Amino acid sequence: MVERARVDEFLQPKAMLTPGIAGGVTMLIANALWVSFALPPRWTSLALSFLVGLLVFVAKGGVPVWQRAVYYVLNSLIIFSVSIGTNYVGVGVTRPPTQQTNGGGPTAPAGARVFFGDWLRMGS
Repeated sequence: MVERARVDEFLQPKAMLTPGIAGGVTMLIANALWVSFALPPRWTSLALSFLVGLLVFVAKGGVPVWQRAVYYVLNSLIIFSVSIGTNYVGVGVTRPPTQQTNGGGPTAPAGARVFFGDWLRMGS
């Protein structure tokens, strides 16, 4: 009975809201740091995801440390995945498919950086 209640808690839409918001915030911060300071967004997002994932260790409850470590890694990777997905939604919205290039980075006027860029094809 207790195990069923935990599964039901996990499958509620409210439980998915937190990683979604955390991923969106991670994407916003990574893109802002890319535009402002030329920090590589994919690595910045990964680091921020694991930083936000540390919140699992302040959660109350009698969960063993090894289980919290597993939750930490999984939650951090989910946050990172959401941040990449959110960025690519922004890329699709801001640049129609006919304007996208397979070049090494986002296209913009000389010296300018676009907010949404192809994280996996950038030279970072």
